[in-house]
Amino acid sequence: MSDLELPKGITIHRDKLRIAFRPPNEKNQWKRSLGIPPTKANIKAAEQMLNAIRRDISLGQFDLSQYFPNDPSLKKDERMLGPIIREHFIKAKKGRVKGSTHNSYSIRAEWVIENYGHIDAANVSPKEAMELREGIISKSPSPEIATFRLWLIRFAVTRAVRALVLEEDRFGPMLDSVESKSKALTLEGLRKGIEANEVFTIDEAERIVKACSSENRKRLVTFLFWSGLRPGEAAALRREDICLPYIIVKRTLTQYGDEQSPKSGRARKIYLPSSARLALEQELRSHDSERAWVTSLGKPYTSSRLFTTKHWKRILDKAGLAYLAPYTTRHSFASWMLKAGEPESTVAAHLGHTDTAMIRRVYGKFIPDAKPVWTLDDPKKVEIVKNSMISKS
Repeated sequence: MSDLELPKGITIHRDKLRIAFRPPNEKNQWKRSLGIPPTKANIKAAEQMLNAIRRDISLGQFDLSQYFPNDPSLKKDERMLGPIIREHFIKAKKGRVKGSTHNSYSIRAEWVIENYGHIDAANVSPKEAMELREGIISKSPSPEIATFRLWLIRFAVTRAVRALVLEEDRFGPMLDSVESKSKALTLEGLRKGIEANEVFTIDEAERIVKACSSENRKRLVTFLFWSGLRPGEAAALRREDICLPYIIVKRTLTQYGDEQSPKSGRARKIYLPSSARLALEQELRSHDSERAWVTSLGKPYTSSRLFTTKHWKRILDKAGLAYLAPYTTRHSFASWMLKAGEPESTVAAHLGHTDTAMIRRVYGKFIPDAKPVWTLDDPKKVEIVKNSMISKS
């Protein structure tokens, strides 16, 4: 045995061959026993395996489970962002999209894995999630590419929650789309919270609705303002989810057309104020589609992008208002609820947040000192909100 020549990275431990290698983002080497005796043939096989591992590491494609499927550390490793993206995005998309599209997806996913695959998705802190978002935005050449990278993480994490690999999605709104002209979901914006000039007042919302060119659009914008749903949740809403005055938010539609669970990973039942109910009822009577909301051509939306930037800007220009992203309809609704005195827990549950921490951090400036239990369904209280918020005009 002493006459055997061992290549670098291969040792003998307890009469068995052991290899050593350093995965990406690891300070120390990993040592793994191969469980085979140190014969010349086995040493050659060990060297081939080690070279393959080193090649995968250099290409950013290393997956421990491919070489050591029964490794005890895999229970923890499967909750790391890298394995989650490989298993629940790259592997999940194979066969569901064209080969060329899958190759493009894989290249972009590997970039995320190389830079952020070491993050423990099961225990990521709010600060780490914000830093991930800020890092992806700063390193991406455009908001569109940053949005895609954030989306693929959300897709993978959502599927991991469904597969019970993760208990919950701990990234929250840190994986939302990037709006180049809105700071509401940047690291700085979330730390400072949303300002009064970063939401629409009720008067401004009414002007926006009037500026829409069709009745279909007017109903949709009204619903978005008065339901607080994310655009993707509105696009994915089905007739079977509706039992007015309540709806069940079971799913969302991504900007790439994938239907998946809401960001929280679970469905929620919400109450619709009268303005949202009326708009929804009128829309349902206007078509026979299974989806609640359809385009002006009567076809279901194929993504969460209900408005192009150009179209939305044209509506705001007609209303005489400065540009704020379409997602601002949701922020506006949240600010109205808080201004009307709704409890923070009620607002959090309606928006789909697991607790009130996000509400306080993002919408804290709209929380009044006194908290009478009012409702936006009460016309008198709506007038109070109207009069307390000055239009930007």
